[in-house]
Amino acid sequence: MKNRFTAFLAHLALSGLVAALAIYIVFFVWYPAPLHTAVGVTQIFLMLLAIDITIGPVITLIIYKPNKPSLKFDLTVIALLQLTALCYGMNTVFEGRPAFVVFNVDRFDVSRAHEIDPASAAKAEKNDNEPGKISWLQPKWVAAVGSKDPKRRQEILFSSVVGGADWPQLPELFVPLADIKKQMLERAKSLAELRKLHRKDPDILEELATWKDNEVKWLPLHAPAKDGVVLVDAHSATVIQSLDIKPWP
Repeated sequence: MKNRFTAFLAHLALSGLVAALAIYIVFFVWYPAPLHTAVGVTQIFLMLLAIDITIGPVITLIIYKPNKPSLKFDLTVIALLQLTALCYGMNTVFEGRPAFVVFNVDRFDVSRAHEIDPASAAKAEKNDNEPGKISWLQPKWVAAVGSKDPKRRQEILFSSVVGGADWPQLPELFVPLADIKKQMLERAKSLAELRKLHRKDPDILEELATWKDNEVKWLPLHAPAKDGVVLVDAHSATVIQSLDIKPWP
């Protein structure tokens, strides 16, 4: 029984190390805060991870016998099944990661990897449009501008009307945020307005007290699970930080 419990602890410790690496990749690379909350991946991913890292060691605890002839084979099968389940979960999370945070007219929109229009992504690659190239790592902060081609503008309009791809899902339209600095600053709102919106929440007011009104403005962040705000420099329009604060009344 002692050997069985030792094997269980060893398997659990190894699974924990793998889980720690997975957590780092998901929450610090693919879904940097607060995007994991905005997209709604936190609970689902942690639940899948908890199941995956515990079920393998538990099976090891049940089947482990030091002198069992097929022990190595059994442990190998368990490890492979556990790794396969982890890879499947990680791939699902990877496909749903925020590929871009796109400034769109008067707000930022989170665009997940599986929402990006493949044809538009291919066009961005072909035209060597760096802002429109999907990264395997952290999401890119970009802006979307209208197409210069009237026919293409009309196609995009019709697509958006019927629920198809719109500006935030079309990498061919992406440009660096610096290119639309003036528009961003015109659309950005004062911190005083955000404080007024949350005047009954002392925690949010304390968080916002870090920044000065004449130095920072904000824009709404629209996301699938939970909206937030993006703080930008009041003079350069450089993105400072995104916050898990409701931008709407």
